[in-house]
Amino acid sequence: MILLVLLPTVLFAQVSAEADQLREGLLLFKQEKYQDAIRAFRVLIFNKLEDREKTADAYYWISRSYLAINNFEEAARNIEYFLTNFPSHQYYPDALYQKGRLLYLQGDSENAVLVLEGFLKGYSDSPYIGSAYFWLGECLFSLGLMDEAARVFNQVVVEYPKSVKLEAARYRLSLIEYKKRENELLRLLKWSHEEALKSVEEFNRREKTYEQAIDAYQRKLSSAAGQHSEIDAPQVQKMQEENEALLERIRSLEAQLAARTDGESHDSAQIVDQRIKALENTEKALEMKAKALALKESLLLSLNGVSGSGQ
Repeated sequence: MILLVLLPTVLFAQVSAEADQLREGLLLFKQEKYQDAIRAFRVLIFNKLEDREKTADAYYWISRSYLAINNFEEAARNIEYFLTNFPSHQYYPDALYQKGRLLYLQGDSENAVLVLEGFLKGYSDSPYIGSAYFWLGECLFSLGLMDEAARVFNQVVVEYPKSVKLEAARYRLSLIEYKKRENELLRLLKWSHEEALKSVEEFNRREKTYEQAIDAYQRKLSSAAGQHSEIDAPQVQKMQEENEALLERIRSLEAQLAARTDGESHDSAQIVDQRIKALENTEKALEMKAKALALKESLLLSLNGVSGSGQ
């Protein structure tokens, strides 16, 4: 009978002690004494409480404490245990949000997106909604989905102006705008560089083509000059010889004409006859001189033509 009377008292004392232990752990957590808080919460777990609510509380706050000190592995292990074993607990939505945030911090942005989207669809009245959208934006940003991330960050700014992530979302929006301008500049620089390379390649190609054309043209000129020289050289030599012979004949006739004029007879008949012959000879000499001049002109033109083809 005494035992029956004392049992409620013992149980009450135990529950009271557990409540005090939980409050102590929460106080240490609020004071940011996370290691001490973890020890306090572990006491509750090691005591194997009959009260599942307090056990669930302990696991939840242990995971939050580990997350606060960036011990992501222990935080993830405790969150998973909590979500698996206490699906109806009041902290379940918050733990689901923390899991999405934790996955992002662990570098698993793709799975973080899935968890955060599930949280946003299932718990739209949670006080963590604004923060969840922010972390969703962070995941999209880390995946390089700038436009999608900008829409999510803008949603935080417009729809959740009281969110603790408001300023962080604004900063991300300005950073995305900066990165867009930077990417556009890089694209233009890349395009400009590619165009410059194309221009250099085109210039080199044309230069090579011109060099080949000039080389071929020079070979053609050399070949033509050689053929022209072989064909015209005998003709030029012959013309030069003929010109010299004509000039020599003109000089001889002029000398004969001068000698005959000096030895003319006073006989009128002879004088007339000599003058007629002199005129005839002079006429012949002038005709030959005209031919010689024409030949000389032809020779000069021929020589100029050969010289011009060699340039």
